[in-house]
Amino acid sequence: MFKRGGIYSVNLPHADTHGPEACPCLVVSNNISNEYSPVVTIIPLSFSRLEKIYDFETYLPASGSGLEKDAKISSHILITIDKASVIGDRLGFVSKSLMSQVDRTLCLQLGIEDTQGYHRGEIRDNN
Repeated sequence: MFKRGGIYSVNLPHADTHGPEACPCLVVSNNISNEYSPVVTIIPLSFSRLEKIYDFETYLPASGSGLEKDAKISSHILITIDKASVIGDRLGFVSKSLMSQVDRTLCLQLGIEDTQGYHRGEIRDNN
């Protein structure tokens, strides 16, 4: 079963290639959905341009994550995929404290203000 905070290799389509390409991704959907739904929600990891981490990104050090090199988790690239797109076993796992940082970036990206005060963007009254 897929777990929230798990890092898995996923076949993702890329516009600049001739077919799906395996990419490490972080599962961000909740564990009840991960158990019963045919889909999971993921964020692909990026291994380039690590010198600049934006507010909607989280730095992921290789140490403790199961990855061979440092990466970043870009919450503006949120994808829901069929579980059949996942290749093999879990590659690694993100700590609870790092997952809290990812939650903050997701709240920012989606414009969600939660009880923890994660939302840092401007709140507008639509009236």
